[in-house]
Amino acid sequence: MARDRTARTRIQQYLAKHGPVDDPSGLATSVLKDAISYEGSSVAFIQLIAAMDHDGEIVRDIRGKRTYRISPGVQADNAVDTGTPRSMRVPVAAVTTASADGELVIDYDLLAKALVRELWEFATAHIEPAAVPRRRRDADLERVKAERNEYAKRLELARAKLNELFGEAPVQEPAGSAR
Repeated sequence: MARDRTARTRIQQYLAKHGPVDDPSGLATSVLKDAISYEGSSVAFIQLIAAMDHDGEIVRDIRGKRTYRISPGVQADNAVDTGTPRSMRVPVAAVTTASADGELVIDYDLLAKALVRELWEFATAHIEPAAVPRRRRDADLERVKAERNEYAKRLELARAKLNELFGEAPVQEPAGSAR
């Protein structure tokens, strides 16, 4: 069978036009394969997707052996121009008004609010704290606390040695002071 050299382009265009491919059962690769009508083998398509992910053309959300999401990567955003507006663009009508002489007047407060709202929606949709297991977050927190306590002990030792070198009496902390 002849190699499909347009598959990368079709994948990039599909993702740019329709947005990310999500599949809760972890079969996003198959969904994308069917969506672009790829006629090669499944193994070849998986290799193509892996290569595109490696090259930064797409981003995959993989857990175990399953792919739950395939979205355009940084390079894909710059490489493919389908003429459709990006999701982070604010509609002109939402932040402009027409003046009496026919000129558009931009309300920069509305523009800023719309951009912040779009950024917030994007961040909350793509950055999920639940993606990091609670055990790992707790373990990281405990590790950071232990490091902080170790550095505090070292700082106290260093202060004591400096006071000893300069012949000063140890500094007593006032009762109830917090560090």
